[in-house]
Amino acid sequence: MRVEKLFAFFILLLCFSSEQVFSQLTRQWVARFSGGAKNKDNVATAMTLDDSGNVYVAGWVTRLSTGVDVGVVKYSPDGEKVWEAFHSESTNEDKAYAMAVDSARNVYVTGSTRTSNGLDYLTVKFNSDGSSGWAKTYNGPGDADDKAVAIAVNDSMNVYVTGWSMGFGTGFDFATIKYDSDGVEQWEKRLNGPGNGTDSALGLALRGFSDLFIVGTSVDTSYDYTTIKYNAATGDSLWLARYKGPGNDIARAIVLRGSTEVYVTGSSQTDTSGYDYLTIRYDAADGNADWVLRYDGEANGDDNAYALALNANSQLYVTGTSLQIGSFNDVVTLRYNQDGTGQVKVVSYNGTANDDDGGVKVTGGSKPYVLATSAGAGIGKDFAVIRYKANFTEEFDLRYNGPANSDDIPYAIVAADDKEIYVAGSSKSKAKGSEFLTIKYVDPKNLKYRTFIQDSLAGKGAKLKTSNPNIANVRDTAFARAYPKIKKGFPGAPGGLVLGSARPDSAKSYGWIRFTKGKSLAAFVPGTGTASNFDEFDGAPFIGEKKNPKREKHDNHLAGELVALRINIGASDAEVTPPTFGDLTYDLEDTVNGIPMKGKSIREIAALADNFLTYGHKYPQPVDYAGFDSLLSKINHAFLGPFKIVSKEPLVVTGVVHIDSVPFLKPGAIPLANPLAFDPNAIEVTGIPVQYELYQNYPNPFNPSTTIEFDVPEPSIVTLKIYDMLGREVATLVEQEEVDEGRQEVSFDASSLASGVYVYRILINQGEYQQIKKMVLIK
Repeated sequence: MRVEKLFAFFILLLCFSSEQVFSQLTRQWVARFSGGAKNKDNVATAMTLDDSGNVYVAGWVTRLSTGVDVGVVKYSPDGEKVWEAFHSESTNEDKAYAMAVDSARNVYVTGSTRTSNGLDYLTVKFNSDGSSGWAKTYNGPGDADDKAVAIAVNDSMNVYVTGWSMGFGTGFDFATIKYDSDGVEQWEKRLNGPGNGTDSALGLALRGFSDLFIVGTSVDTSYDYTTIKYNAATGDSLWLARYKGPGNDIARAIVLRGSTEVYVTGSSQTDTSGYDYLTIRYDAADGNADWVLRYDGEANGDDNAYALALNANSQLYVTGTSLQIGSFNDVVTLRYNQDGTGQVKVVSYNGTANDDDGGVKVTGGSKPYVLATSAGAGIGKDFAVIRYKANFTEEFDLRYNGPANSDDIPYAIVAADDKEIYVAGSSKSKAKGSEFLTIKYVDPKNLKYRTFIQDSLAGKGAKLKTSNPNIANVRDTAFARAYPKIKKGFPGAPGGLVLGSARPDSAKSYGWIRFTKGKSLAAFVPGTGTASNFDEFDGAPFIGEKKNPKREKHDNHLAGELVALRINIGASDAEVTPPTFGDLTYDLEDTVNGIPMKGKSIREIAALADNFLTYGHKYPQPVDYAGFDSLLSKINHAFLGPFKIVSKEPLVVTGVVHIDSVPFLKPGAIPLANPLAFDPNAIEVTGIPVQYELYQNYPNPFNPSTTIEFDVPEPSIVTLKIYDMLGREVATLVEQEEVDEGRQEVSFDASSLASGVYVYRILINQGEYQQIKKMVLIK
């Protein structure tokens, strides 16, 4: 009885754990984008969606010809890049800080352009296909710096921008401009505060055709919250509200609820506790404050609010950075009742470095998401997304650390619904500089995946500098990231993709295959022979390691299916295709060779195939190789579809088939957190060579096969031949073949030759480089 109770409890625990895991979102795709200039900065500052779920990201990029320019990229919901667009006023810097999209999917951005007199407003319209619409600049009366930071568009395609602008003798002023759909200025309104000092608009909210609200900070005797309401059609000022605290007050964000309520938040300085969160609700009709609420963090230090949002349950969320005891700055998010009554709910998020974390944006809804900058332990800043439950306790967090292990800075988040969000910002690249980074997260049960079959893996990769990628590029990229060369002395050395089970301790009894680069797979697949184990290799028993074999040496359809499955797993682990494919579990009551498949992950199924390939000939009973072959083929065929690109560098392709469309697979309960967690010191770095080079073959002496390596610093035409000591050609390994830049390797089998000394000669680009080396065959 006790055992039964424990078993029942265990089952309940499993169900609960699985439910908890499934509630966490998974990356559907990650897109990186830049202007093309190497080692330069590219920063995404704004993002929005249209009514079809297309994603627009804007900011500034660095291009070779024109320097720093406005950059906009549009992605489909699946992550395919639909178009990219740029705007350059001159060879000086042009930057976008805010964006909007209208009902016709035209895109508007606003920011600044640098001139001889400093910065001017820059507002640009891109048509729905990414072509240029119009561009307008604004130079304030002070003929100095002017910077637009917020934008909105209504259904009549009237465009409103605001920011700060140098006045003539008035310091910086609020400056708000309305353009019509053709970019013609309709009105301009400036606000100079009573202190005739620095007045900076920082936020904007538009309600239809009638009301426009601007919020920011304005000098009286100190900085004050300043909120102004305009008639959106005429530009007439309807009311102005100022909040004056004990010290400086900086309002940064604004949100509207219907036609009656206006909420603003930011930071308010006191004499005793530094800056506090300060949130105000105004009556939209007359600008009177309904309530004012202040939050001072537990450390009684600086607390700065940066964003706010509403939900449908009469609640308001405010997030920012708050000094906490023992953890420095944390992401602190507040939940207020919209009427200002009741107790405020406070939640705090402390990142992995226990250091510097801050809320950037927050979404509405019953389960809000907070976007934050969060310090990672030894890896700079990370993206962090925290979701809270309806009871305002943390449900989960999502962190993103880019490939450079350096700063990844988020700026924007959009929630399509509770289970689908997008985030954008900048991410350091592996080289110097940074790139746009856009990520889509979805519920694991809503993921789309992408697979490839062995027949499609035999091609040659396209030249990415001049052409779009193909499936062979995916093969080679997935191989390089998921199956790298590993230095001697580290676990997994020498690396590569292994088919079967490597048994160097029993190399005279068992066989396995090791591929050292993706291109080698092209000569092995597709397998057309009968599905079997590793029984024979080139007519002899299959024992020991076979390196980069060609199909004619061992033609085995099951081995080909396993190659495809390994590439599909590796591509997903490396996020060349959508992640977690290897963690999907088989969901039918099938058995293969008496082994139940239900509940096994794809990784586990691949491992079973490895065992049967290497050990099958030793099994006491016949193995159902055809059954395993059919199973692997079914999985490899599960997610086929059109080949679409998210980005070329790094290479990422879209998912194409929804998991719900594949009845025999379902999301795994516990996906691997980091399936490619290689020790960075273990990876052999194989960068692009700087010169042509032919290397000594290895092993040398050899019997009967050896490997020849050579370097090419750029795509080249190569011939590689073998000669005996009388100068007679005995083998042609490469004949006038175009090869990509990088280190290349070719295998030479001398089984048909007699012992002796031979020479191998390489000829590159019709004699631009040639070299000869000797090798010794001993039988």
